[in-house]
Amino acid sequence: MAFAPPSFTVTAVDERPTRVANAELTAEIEQLQQLIVEAPRERTHRFALVRALIDAGELDQALAAAEAWREIDAYNLVVVRLIGDIQTELGDAKQALRTYSAVTELLSEDPEAQRALATVLKAQGDLDNALARLQVATQLRPEDQRLSFELADVELRRGNYAQAAARFEAIVADEGASEQLRHPAKQRLAQVYAGFRRDANTDAQRREWTAKIDALALEGGSQNDIKVYLTWDTDRTDVDLWVINPKGEKVFYSHRQGAFGGTLYGDVTTGYGPESFTAKTAKAGTYAVEVNYYGSGGAMKEARGELLVVVNEGREDEQQHTFPYVLPKVGDSVRVAKIEVK
Repeated sequence: MAFAPPSFTVTAVDERPTRVANAELTAEIEQLQQLIVEAPRERTHRFALVRALIDAGELDQALAAAEAWREIDAYNLVVVRLIGDIQTELGDAKQALRTYSAVTELLSEDPEAQRALATVLKAQGDLDNALARLQVATQLRPEDQRLSFELADVELRRGNYAQAAARFEAIVADEGASEQLRHPAKQRLAQVYAGFRRDANTDAQRREWTAKIDALALEGGSQNDIKVYLTWDTDRTDVDLWVINPKGEKVFYSHRQGAFGGTLYGDVTTGYGPESFTAKTAKAGTYAVEVNYYGSGGAMKEARGELLVVVNEGREDEQQHTFPYVLPKVGDSVRVAKIEVK
């Protein structure tokens, strides 16, 4: 008896906390406002006030508080991005983009500023300008292989397959690169090679690409029902990938092998990622993909980045879906996507 292959439906989950003022939050806001009067240049108080106002749903007040902060701290990347985020939520996308772009005007020689703007541009679908920002960041810090990985990812999404392959190949060949980076680079390279194989005109060419894929000796293989990648754009931060399988079992850093066969690869604790999850044979039901902000080496770092969900990896009907996310503070979790398997 023949069984039909599984079908996949991948959707974004817009899971945001309810923003409602309450007595506790109002008291916190009043206390923070007083602390700012006493110590106006203390960044942690400023950040906490803006976040509390956002949590209370007071976006206009949050914007005013952020702009007041920026007046005395113009070169702070966090406050500039906060202002852009609030403007976006208020529906002023054009002004938000101008605000985000100011990051690189103020910090033109800072690769982190370039990377930060690239993350925002990717979330908005502006891959051309995201690529330009990452190219500048790579020129400023050419030894940073994680930047090269991000640049390869954008080139891949823009259809620059040869350039993307060359960058992933360089990471794989770099014996100085960590295995936490080389392994996902191999995974992404296998996807590129599989695409070249699908486009090949002859059996000889297809065998050649198959040999290249096999030579990568990928743990988990190159053909999988589900593959998920997590990246973020801040250093000294620990962001974790969680996948809850149809059984309700959470696969994450301290439980990396699920009963259904799903496996987590990598637990990056120092920033950027990538981390990945592979389910070679998906089970019927729902896979929920979540992101958790586990820890930060800075007092007020936020974490933002992207999830890439790949279904039918390495096959003729492979599909890729990208979802941005923002985690304002340590301890935050958000469900970013769900994968329905039938």
